[in-house]
Amino acid sequence: MQLKTVQWNIGGGKIRDAESDATADASYSRDGMEHIIETLRSIEPHIITLQETHANKENVQAKAIADALGLEYFVNDEYADSHVEKGQRLGQAIISTFPISEHSFTLFANPPYRVEQPNGEIWISHDKGIARCVLDIGQPLTVETLHMFPFRRFGVDPKKEPVVMDDIIEKVRSDAPLLLLQGDFNMDGVRLAEFLPDLFVGGLEELSLDQPTTPKGRRYDHVVYRGLKLKEVRIIDTALTDHYPVCTTFEV
Repeated sequence: MQLKTVQWNIGGGKIRDAESDATADASYSRDGMEHIIETLRSIEPHIITLQETHANKENVQAKAIADALGLEYFVNDEYADSHVEKGQRLGQAIISTFPISEHSFTLFANPPYRVEQPNGEIWISHDKGIARCVLDIGQPLTVETLHMFPFRRFGVDPKKEPVVMDDIIEKVRSDAPLLLLQGDFNMDGVRLAEFLPDLFVGGLEELSLDQPTTPKGRRYDHVVYRGLKLKEVRIIDTALTDHYPVCTTFEV
């Protein structure tokens, strides 16, 4: 069987105008849920992993996306107040055409990082974590998604943070024979193994990112897998969000 997956940091569902500066954070201020849903509908994925979803008492973006696409199964884990829009909680989600079981969410150890901006504003790293579940695709497929700390924004080289990296590897590592790990790793490289070499044991493989996954030219969104055969990769660089969707097709 073939399996279509999407990895996408949707940035709270905000998009920019097509003619605006794609590299400016301030450009991403419009409600873009319709654009996000229509982009996903055109892909027809079986599995979607999202970061920076928003949720409040009235609305959960992951549920709205799942409902709009007619996908029955989803989980959404909130982990911090949103820096994108007040009154929202940040989360990450797994949405699937397949039944979901054994769902868990684990926070990473927060350093915490701290930096003062030129305007005097203090940025402090908020919590991040990893979600894990098992999908029934005729056999158990373990799916994980995560969002790591924005190392660059805090002037941190992740390669020089062994305590942080060891904690991440311990919580991410899985011996599942069928495994799909997709997320915003905030590590800019063609291959994730450059930063987390100790993660790649037991036949774990990854995409080689031949093009950026953000309008700023960074390769932050990585896909790692085991027991799956990669058939196709497509990065949709026409998306108006501050990360591009990374689309893969696997053969099981």
